[in-house]
Formats: sequence, structure tokens, C-alpha cells
Amino acid sequence: MSETPEFANEQARHMMQCWSSQEGYSPIAVERAEGCWIHTSDGRRIFDLRSAHECINLGFNHPKVIAALKQQLDKVIYVTDDFATEPTGALARRLAELTPGSSHKRVYFAQSGAAAVEAAIKGARLFQYNRMFHEGGIQHADAPGQYPYPYKIISRYKSWHGSTASASSVSGDPRRWFQEPLTVPGVVFAPEANAFRPPFGTPENYVEENLNYLEYIIENEGGSNKVAAVILEPVVGSNGIIPAPPGYLKGVRDICDRWGLLMIVDETMTGMGRTGKLLAIEHSDVEPDVIIMGKALGAYCPLTATVFSEKVSASFDKHIFGHGQSYSGHALGCAGALAALDVLLEDGILNEVETKGQYLESKLRSLADKHPCVGDVRGVGLFYTMELVADQQSKEPLRKTTEKYSRTIVKDVSEFLFKEKNIYVPSDKFGIWVVPPLIVTEAEMDWFCEGIDDALSMVDQRLISG
Repeated sequence: MSETPEFANEQARHMMQCWSSQEGYSPIAVERAEGCWIHTSDGRRIFDLRSAHECINLGFNHPKVIAALKQQLDKVIYVTDDFATEPTGALARRLAELTPGSSHKRVYFAQSGAAAVEAAIKGARLFQYNRMFHEGGIQHADAPGQYPYPYKIISRYKSWHGSTASASSVSGDPRRWFQEPLTVPGVVFAPEANAFRPPFGTPENYVEENLNYLEYIIENEGGSNKVAAVILEPVVGSNGIIPAPPGYLKGVRDICDRWGLLMIVDETMTGMGRTGKLLAIEHSDVEPDVIIMGKALGAYCPLTATVFSEKVSASFDKHIFGHGQSYSGHALGCAGALAALDVLLEDGILNEVETKGQYLESKLRSLADKHPCVGDVRGVGLFYTMELVADQQSKEPLRKTTEKYSRTIVKDVSEFLFKEKNIYVPSDKFGIWVVPPLIVTEAEMDWFCEGIDDALSMVDQRLISG
């Protein structure tokens, strides 16, 4: 076995690993990365089935994106937003044009999805403040106007929006519990809309019941006088890859319109073509008030965006947008994002996602028919999961919500795939995460599905033996 490079030892000694105890941290030294593959210093070739935390939709080191970054390095890397750079202005315009609704939008740039969520929440609250105190108040409210202005955010259980203060506070995920009881006030959780595990209702009416309960929450939290916005992922990501059922997102839009609330859609995971369209919300023909983009947006640079609709952005024409970060609109990141959009939209990659996704789904469903431990196969585009259960009839999960950081069979599956099959998947999900880069080939899908087949056989055997 080759000796571990010193840089890996230095990282292990001095870097804090995310969402983990630090004892035993042993990062694997990487020599290079290309396409869907990570090449380690000890000669392993590992398939990244999570697309580097869903950030690398175009695979590693795409030549056109790398060329754009190199070209920008010789021009302007960063200036403050008192100055303009060509890629920053061009990307803001392009996102305003490509996202649903009027092109007269404004875009705030950040460096992480959580930071973009912070901007969305603050922007929504300030928008409602401006409406109440500067623009004649909210006329259709049921209850008498009271201080303070509408500030509450309705989020959903099973959501994840990031690790900063407000972002984790609006996350219905166990990682929020690390911040409690010091979460940001004014957040109320509604249930997710999950066909496999509906919180209430029947398979025939669970969407209607879910929407009814959302409206019940809004009314009982003060309606238009107290609630500012609803935030949701069009496809729940970290907590199970749960696509919105038909009619659900349209129903949320209608509820927001009735109550004068903003609809914030978090496309951090689902944007940049992951579901077969540039944004997942496009599958529902719904126009949000605020759209959050991140992860794959900047390709190989940390870059995210909060896109404010014309209605919302106009609120700040004469009132201060009280938010900001030093590196907002980073020219290098914007150049990478523009190149990534060109590759995605002009080189045919986005057009292939639906076909590849259908092929992947057929492979996964064939595996599910073969293995009793698979409770559900769900997803859209190239964003899929196989939820693992102890029993298909009862749907007893093999990893409960409260077991995110516990040792479960799901973690064993992750380690098996990594060590025995050279397939990298996360270990803290409800099953097997199947989120390859959008450039994946059918041959590569055949190959990693063979590895998943072996992993599922291991789980089946464990369940039989008790």
C-alpha cells in the first residue's frame, strides 16, 4: 500500500470536516478528477454517484468551463459591486431571462446555497415590511393589522436549506437540531407532500389534504398580517428525493396568491438541468416570487444566486435591500457559470437528461423488483433514490429521521459501495443516492447498477438472517 501523501495528513490534522466528529477524520488523497471519476493518489478510480454534493452537474474539469475560467483569470477576478464586470452583468441578465416570469428581475449573488437562502428570507420579510409601512398596508388581511410586520416563514419538514442561522432555522432536517434552541424566530413547519409516506390523507386525496393543512397553518399563524412567505424545494433533496406530486406546487402558488405571501423556491440541488429542465419548477408551470440557485450554478467556483421577481425587486427601487456579502457577484465565478450554462443549453446536455433519466429509472426499477429491501424508487431526470425498508408491507424504514448520525444498514451500504465497488454515495440518506453527473453514459449506468445490485443483495441477506 502506498504511503499517504502529506497533504492528506495535513488536512486530517487541521481541517474541520463538515457534520462529523473530527476523531478518525481520514480524507482520501486525490490525484485528479475528470468526467464522472475521481482518481486517488493510491491508484483507485472512483465513480462519483453524488456529483460532488450535487455541485458538478457537468462532471469534473469540463474543458469549456476550464477555458472560460482561465480566460477570466487574465482579466478581472473580483471587484466590489460598485464596479461592473462583463461576466457578472451578463450572468445576472441571463438568469433574469431564463427563469420563469418577466425578465425584469434582479439577482443577488452569494457563495453558498445557505447564503442565498438568507438573502431570500430577508428579502421576503423586507418586501412585506415595505408593503405594510410604505405602500399602504395589506388590504385583504382578515385580522386587524398588528406590529410587527409579516415576518413568519412557512417551511416544510424533510426540507434542507443550509447551515447558516436563518437557513438552518427553516430546515425541517435533523441538522437544525444542532442550532436549537437558538434558531431564528418566526418559522413554522408544514408537512411535505410524499406519495410513498403521506403524513395524512389517502393516496387519492393526500395532496388536497396537504394543501388544506398548509392553508390552515397560514390562517392560524396570522395570515397576511404575520406570514411573509412559503419556502420549499420543488423536489425534496437531502431527505429523500421526493418530487412534488401533480397539482401540489400549483396549489401552493394559489394559496400564496390568496394570502398575499411570497413563494420561495429553493433550486439549489435541482437547478442547472438536474431534473431535465433548467429548473425543476418548470415541470409545474409555476412562477415563483423568489428562486434560489446554487451548487452546480458556478460549475467549479462557489457561486449561488437569489433571483427576485419583478414584483419583489421593484420593492427595493426606493427602499434599502439590507443584505450583502463581500464577494457578491464574483467575476470568476460568474464566468464559470456562464460557460456552464452554454455547455448545458447549447451542447445538448440538457436535452439528453430526460432520456438518460428514463434509462436510469428502468434500471433501478428492475433492481427494485428483484430486491425486497427496496421500498420505493423515485426521482426525476438524473435525480433518483432507492428508499430501503425492513418490510415492504409496513414500509418500516431502515434509517429513521432520528438516526441520521447513527450506524445503520444504509451506512453499511455506502461503505460497501465505496470500498468494494469504487462507487461514492452519501451514508446519511434514507437509501441509495443515485445522482450521477449529467454527462453519465449508459455504459457507466450499467456498471454502477451492477454494484448497487450487489449492495442490495447484501441488505436482503442481512434482513433474512436478522
